[in-house]
Amino acid sequence: MKKLSLLFGILLLASSLVVTGCKKDENPADGGGGGGNQPPTGAGTLSAKIDGQNWSATQISPILPAANASYQNNTLQVQGTRVESGVASVSSLGFVITGVSDTGTFRLGISPGVGGAQGSAQYVVTNAGAGQSWVTTSTNGGSGTVRITTFDRQNRIAAGTFSFTLRNEEANTTREVTEGRFDVKWNN
Repeated sequence: MKKLSLLFGILLLASSLVVTGCKKDENPADGGGGGGNQPPTGAGTLSAKIDGQNWSATQISPILPAANASYQNNTLQVQGTRVESGVASVSSLGFVITGVSDTGTFRLGISPGVGGAQGSAQYVVTNAGAGQSWVTTSTNGGSGTVRITTFDRQNRIAAGTFSFTLRNEEANTTREVTEGRFDVKWNN
């Protein structure tokens, strides 16, 4: 499982670093739409508080959103990456949910289908080449939910909220992810 988690984290980071250039997102992620009561637009935003600190995906290319998504075979994957300007630090936050065909609340665990979990989440931090990964688990306190409030198949937009506890088994540490919001558009 540790190798699978590390591989998932490396893939998330690698996919975000394929594009060159770093640009800080000037509009923090709203997640539920443009602002306040505006409907979701698929703006490509993902934000949360991680251990009480604000975290927002940053736009790393003028042609790519700060957060991206894919939807295939009723599986929704959402990922955002944050690049710290002037520091060799990249972090990636994302989740995968199976059985998505409409709005609803989905329970996270070690992996979809294990222990009744409908999805899993991961947070990866890489500083100067060394990385750490935290994942949801069905034991030892790692769990949570993703609530999809908008699921528009015609326009390929998904939006909602999330919160979960993540665990790094090797370092025996946890991360609390709260007040999470996403507003994404999938391409496939």
